Amino acid sequence: MTNSLLWLALGLIALIVANRWTERFRRRFPITNVFGGGWALLALGVIVGPHCTAVLDGDRLLHLQPILLVLLTWSGVIVGLQCQSALIRAIPPVLWRWITIDLVASVVLSVVVGGALARIWQPDSPLAAHILLTGTLTALALGWNPESRSLGVRTDAQSMRLDVLVQSGAGALAICSIAIATISLQCVQQDQNGIVGFAPYGGMLALGVEFCAVAVVAFAAYGILRDSREDDARTTLIVIGALFLLSGVAVTLGGSGILTGMLFGAMIGFGRRRLRGLEHLMSSAEPIVASGCFFFAGITLALPMGATSLAGVVTIVAIALMLAIARRVLKPLIMIIALSPERESVALDSPVARAPIRQAPLTIVVLLAFAVEDSSGLADQLLTIAVLISLLSTLSTFVVMPSRSVTA
Repeated sequence: MTNSLLWLALGLIALIVANRWTERFRRRFPITNVFGGGWALLALGVIVGPHCTAVLDGDRLLHLQPILLVLLTWSGVIVGLQCQSALIRAIPPVLWRWITIDLVASVVLSVVVGGALARIWQPDSPLAAHILLTGTLTALALGWNPESRSLGVRTDAQSMRLDVLVQSGAGALAICSIAIATISLQCVQQDQNGIVGFAPYGGMLALGVEFCAVAVVAFAAYGILRDSREDDARTTLIVIGALFLLSGVAVTLGGSGILTGMLFGAMIGFGRRRLRGLEHLMSSAEPIVASGCFFFAGITLALPMGATSLAGVVTIVAIALMLAIARRVLKPLIMIIALSPERESVALDSPVARAPIRQAPLTIVVLLAFAVEDSSGLADQLLTIAVLISLLSTLSTFVVMPSRSVTA
């Protein structure tokens, strides 16, 4: 009876959220552009998950896991499709510089912070756990959220150019984030007792086999899609079949569906002929796929409901706050250093300059893929940290700091 009432209440909430009045409300208050959609479903996932009402628990979650794997693979395909040769050639030198500085700074920071956290937070963890922690922290630190509407973008040429750089850089660094996090996961294996071990040779061998399997699926799918004449129904059927195949490849080889999806999307993207039907299908479904991933992330979250002690909650919140503050300080600094040679053509005082402070939503999806494979509990805690960082960094962009001169 309680479950039935809960589902009725959730259905009522969904109807209210989908109402046109709610849409007008979102347009009036920019902050709702950030916390709508996926965040609402993440909260819903927390409510129905095993740590709250337990509407979805145990065997029910196992039945839903194939849906999650397909969503993760679909997310990877969306990212991988950005790897088109024309788009890569169009990246200006200033953006390459920004991407490189952000990547190097994020890796260095993650190595230092990962080593410190491993000693303080989990002092008894093996080397493999340290490597895995560093890889996931790099995914947390890399890149930013491309959403800029809520910041109130100006329409002058310098602000618009900065907006384009922000969105393009976010897409490029998303590829780096997936690659680093999933490769580190591939090289770490767990035995039946949950003990983590570092197996780089086995991991690289599995990654090579995974790459070959994805290449076969991509080659076959590309050949069929090329002759489909952009038929939506045919394209949808082929893509769904490919996603199930890729998800199966990922599960069999102990990898991540999001990595196989990204490899598939990149191979399709590098094809000589653009498959507009595929691109349209993937991009139109992106909000639904992202919301679905956030829903499963809410179900997976173990804190604060599943916390075993107050000290554990305080530690998780402290780590998230520290990393959010680091983003607030370092991301604008990296942007100023990278764009300073062309400061005349970009408006570094534009509201969109605050966008890099926000953590990329894809980070939550990447750590969700990690949580599917992990049984030690580390992934759940890191996923919680990622959610908290995303919330804190997003809220901080609405707090306007005193302006600083960037012309020196």
